[in-house]
Amino acid sequence: MKTRRLATTGVALVAALGLGLTGCGKQTGADDPAANGNASGAPASSVPADALGKLTAAAQKINEQSLRMKTESSVLNGGGVMDPTNKTADMTMDLGTQGKIRMLIVGNDAYLKVTGATSLPKKWLHMDATKLGESGQLNLMPEGDPGGANKLIKSVVEVKETAPGSFAGTMDYTRSVPNDKDIAALGDKAKAVPFTATMDAEGRLTQTAVDISALHESLGTMTTTFSDFVTAVNVSKPPAADTQEAPAELIKAFGG
Repeated sequence: MKTRRLATTGVALVAALGLGLTGCGKQTGADDPAANGNASGAPASSVPADALGKLTAAAQKINEQSLRMKTESSVLNGGGVMDPTNKTADMTMDLGTQGKIRMLIVGNDAYLKVTGATSLPKKWLHMDATKLGESGQLNLMPEGDPGGANKLIKSVVEVKETAPGSFAGTMDYTRSVPNDKDIAALGDKAKAVPFTATMDAEGRLTQTAVDISALHESLGTMTTTFSDFVTAVNVSKPPAADTQEAPAELIKAFGG
């Protein structure tokens, strides 16, 4: 389970979670200068300003438009749609033999439904997304950085533009999740995680590929793609009769 935990933390870094996509990020502006609109001040490194500037601008667009996300890796696969400006999302994460997780976000309300796990209720589980904690795996749209772009940029240690619109570099996970014990336990390995990224002709981030085998040899590469920009995202809260409050132990397990 620890390797899966590391994988979902990785999702948080590349935005989406998405689900874990991410999953999965910092939920207040405290450790996140970009939450106040200053993404360029996040990483203190030898990153060339031109490459970092382009990647920062491309990532910031994830906070500005609705889009479709897809994440693929050896331990989890998922995707869905999200609208960061209106704080709505409908995402599903497939954990293989451990079941599937579907999450709906409507403003500050998060609704989680797990299939394939007999230990959890069958109804939608409601949570206050603002109370999921600093390393919370379920806060897909942290205040000030709903698409997770600032979190990604904050982690960059070095990056270069390898071709027009293509980037390669390394990221330091400890910058993005400073209080995550699993990441801290990895020591220097967590501070030099290779990644690549691409942007489209309109300067929007379209893909990140993070070599999370640097964290654990079984994890391989986690690839997240962003597409269908400005797609319609219509999400409604589940019926009250099909909803119950999430158990406190579940919220705690996800960083609350």
